[in-house]
Amino acid sequence: MNGLKAINDNEGHKAGDLALTTLAKCFIEAAKHKYRIYRVGGDEFVIVCRKCKEQDVQALSSRIRENVAKTRYSCSVGYCYSKTGSSSIDEMLTASDENMYAEKMRYYKEKGIKR
Repeated sequence: MNGLKAINDNEGHKAGDLALTTLAKCFIEAAKHKYRIYRVGGDEFVIVCRKCKEQDVQALSSRIRENVAKTRYSCSVGYCYSKTGSSSIDEMLTASDENMYAEKMRYYKEKGIKR
């Protein structure tokens, strides 16, 4: 999620919890009950997509962005896909994080927010 700290600081933790819950609902709707969704950090979620094509993951990312755009919140999405299935979970999480942080940096730069 982008901006959770600002929401917590300016509107309170109850507002931050509402933001996280709203995003989780966006993810659940986008996942269409096909994938597992986990909150793994304060403002980070992981969606595990097994036995699917990369196009399915790209479509999921698009649905997430569309759903979140209907809210007052924003999130950055990063994913990793293993064509052979031989990448470890740690490798995939690292690659996904790198992609997500790159998108997050573009978001904050575009908004003129210093990090």
